[in-house]
Amino acid sequence: MRNIEKDWSQKYRPTSIEDVILPEHLEENLHQLVNSGGGMSLLFYGMPGCGKTTVAKLINPENTYFINCTTDNSIEMVRQLQRVCSSLTLDGSRRLVLLDEADYLSKDAQAALRGVVERFSSGNDFVMTANEPERLSAAIRSRFYPVHFDFLATEEIKVDMTARLWWIGLEECGEALPTVYLRGIIREFFPDMRRMIKRLQYEIIKQEQSTECAENA
Repeated sequence: MRNIEKDWSQKYRPTSIEDVILPEHLEENLHQLVNSGGGMSLLFYGMPGCGKTTVAKLINPENTYFINCTTDNSIEMVRQLQRVCSSLTLDGSRRLVLLDEADYLSKDAQAALRGVVERFSSGNDFVMTANEPERLSAAIRSRFYPVHFDFLATEEIKVDMTARLWWIGLEECGEALPTVYLRGIIREFFPDMRRMIKRLQYEIIKQEQSTECAENA
């Protein structure tokens, strides 16, 4: 029996932007931003599980400074960030500062962050992700170009999601799962791909445990 502690949503996290399931218009915009070589502060916003953090981590994976703003959201964090941004990266290239779930930043942290973004933008790119961008002040939002991770339940997107779940199922249990079953998961959790994969993991492991119990009875 496989280790049930292994989180498939992390195990099968995309390793390139091309692997992230995104609407075509959004994928094209992101490629343009990435290929521009930096220089813009970005705000990725939208529903949970749509790939905001994954994409942000893949923009500059060799030089990304990650901050989880759900737990590290005070003005002291911004002071530490200022020290980080004032230093050079090991190879002298630009650094990407990823403020994940930035909508949890305190008001004082948001106010202090404005100056850090402006002062250190020459050598650092700043990306914020947020599920509820309206919780960010207008002053901080004005310094970040908004990129909306908006998903319509198009047939193309659903086909891509079905293919991803089908492949994960095949990798984990060695057999092709029925499309109608996978479409049911997509219908329930769209557009949250993370929850789709977690549901798939739960259902497959539950089925394995039931089969194991029946065999040992």
